[in-house]
Amino acid sequence: MPKKSPKLSILVPVYNAAEFLPLCLESIINQTYKDFECFLINDGSTDNSLKILQDYAKKDKRLKVLDKKNSGYGASLNFAMKKAIGEYISIVEPDDFLNTKFYELLLAHDADIIKSSFMKFYGKTWKTIPERVFHEVRKDFPINGTKIRPIKNQKIFLADPTIWSAIYKRELLEKNHIKFLETPGASYQDAGFQFKTFASAKEIFCLEKPLYYYRKDNENSSVKSAKKITAVKTEFDEIDDFLKKAKKQEYETIADACRFRSYNWNLNRLKIKEALKFAKIAKKDYKNKSFDPNYFKNEHHARANELKFSTKYPTAFVFLRPFFHFKNFLKHLLWKILKRKNDIIKI
Repeated sequence: MPKKSPKLSILVPVYNAAEFLPLCLESIINQTYKDFECFLINDGSTDNSLKILQDYAKKDKRLKVLDKKNSGYGASLNFAMKKAIGEYISIVEPDDFLNTKFYELLLAHDADIIKSSFMKFYGKTWKTIPERVFHEVRKDFPINGTKIRPIKNQKIFLADPTIWSAIYKRELLEKNHIKFLETPGASYQDAGFQFKTFASAKEIFCLEKPLYYYRKDNENSSVKSAKKITAVKTEFDEIDDFLKKAKKQEYETIADACRFRSYNWNLNRLKIKEALKFAKIAKKDYKNKSFDPNYFKNEHHARANELKFSTKYPTAFVFLRPFFHFKNFLKHLLWKILKRKNDIIKI
């Protein structure tokens, strides 16, 4: 009899992550859900990553090492997706780890995308902070344990772009020709991938339990790099092209809203010199696009008034960031006092 295909294909893109790999890989092989294949993509690592991957693959036949020259995060995942045969695709970052019931709890449901919240953790102290992926949209419609139709509830696109806290039907990706941009490094590819998958999905099942552990103290994480300040624009330009080709104009307004929130995030986090460069890039887009800032009225980290100002005066916003930061700090503190106590779901 022909061998049955696994239900799940797990993709782990690896570049110089040797110190984190044992924790990550142990959390995968010890999953309570056993029917999976796992591709460990070594993207030209120069440390001991490849040997660690090979040693684990010898112990567990479900693990398959793909060794390749360095070509970046997007290229690595596209390479592995071509080889995956599972009904669902999962992406795991090599410096993170999973709750042992991550796949069991997600695969208990059926949808094009099944997505959970996550737990931020600091490896040096093992401090953990539960994070709700769907906090921006919870006031508008019920989320937890619910199937959301993106075409009807477009605020779901405002969920944090945490592509690793979800699983995706492989058929969804193949039918809609969804791939990662193969830009160098690992900059903002999650934003484009999440938007394209959401725009293509008929239903998304949302589970607010924090089942994925996302490392916050990896100094080499791409999110800490300011070298590719144009990468975010590249991703959202790709989203616009995708929507035009797929004739999904109904998502163009929410795409602009997501673009401008991401721009605001960059204007907030970059150092003055880089932020001013990015402000010039953003200003051109602000002239040609528009969005309803009320999309963000419930957010605790990107308030509508701040977005109104930053989109109208991006350069001035860079210099006035301390004022907005202090104002948002006070609002966030009040939010934590009034809401956070009752805002955590235990595993």
